Amino acid sequence: MNLTYNAELKPYNSFGVSAKATCLAEIHASEDLEQAVELADSNDLPLLLLGGGTNVLFAGDFPGMVLLMRNRGVEIDRESGLIRIAAGENWHDLVQTCLKNSLYGLENMALIPGSTGAAPVQNIGAYGIELESFFVELDLFDCNSGNVRTMNRKDCNFSYRDSILKQPRPRPQVVCSLTLQLLRDPTPNLSYPTLAKELEPIGDPTPQDIFKAVCQIRRRRLPDPTKIGNAGSFFKNPVIPHNEFEQLRTRFDSPPSFPAKEGIKIPAGWLLEQCGFKGYTKGEAGVSERHALVLINRGGATGKELHQLAMEMQARVQSEFGITLEPEVRVICTA
Repeated sequence: MNLTYNAELKPYNSFGVSAKATCLAEIHASEDLEQAVELADSNDLPLLLLGGGTNVLFAGDFPGMVLLMRNRGVEIDRESGLIRIAAGENWHDLVQTCLKNSLYGLENMALIPGSTGAAPVQNIGAYGIELESFFVELDLFDCNSGNVRTMNRKDCNFSYRDSILKQPRPRPQVVCSLTLQLLRDPTPNLSYPTLAKELEPIGDPTPQDIFKAVCQIRRRRLPDPTKIGNAGSFFKNPVIPHNEFEQLRTRFDSPPSFPAKEGIKIPAGWLLEQCGFKGYTKGEAGVSERHALVLINRGGATGKELHQLAMEMQARVQSEFGITLEPEVRVICTA
């Protein structure tokens, strides 16, 4: 286990904002995790779990211990299509590994930034696919009890960009590994209109074609976090009742929408664009010119400034449409 005190967190978050933690522990094995929690307990330090840092905004310093998952390992059973992945593995690398081993299903989720351990926490998804569809189980370390337990799909209570693992807790529950059931035969999913349009020139796209198309779309729409700080889509797409959607249609001829279990899903980016936020700047904090759903650090923004901008965007959409935007990015805000 590697320990750093008074740790600078700027290298560990894709927004590239400066924040300090009392201590940062790099976790390479289960023994490291146990030792880190014991150390935190003995020093009365709160704990914060950090994966790839691509879905978090530090709006201030963290007066505690940050657990940084660095464990590695991928076990593949080609006969069954089962794959077991350590939490510290990079998600996009995993998608590529699956394709190389003729295991399919994850190609629609190519180029999603972050670690594999974070994937089930918010039930990641893109272009018509969600992790839940392939999920089998995960191993979880409970920082309260010090025990490891296995959770299946039902235990996780998955929903849109959510799971029971995402619910606030006094101490984190750490995903150590997860197991997915993938497809041995190519079964292209082109249910998402944007992806289907991208692949129109290809009559019968392969999983590799889908992978390339998804990467092309994402690179066009989203800024590269290695060049300009961002965490991708900052807000979830809200789901509104059918009657509210009908009211929206009285104001706009054909507002973009998608069917959802609980009603109608409206693209948050479209709502924000109607409010004039695409390309909006406020000091060094801003909104991408490519997509109104992406907050960016234009160079020297603080986490607090980005958080204030996000709250301004929420307030404007609430005022204009009566719709509440919920952050997809986790905001770490301490007093």
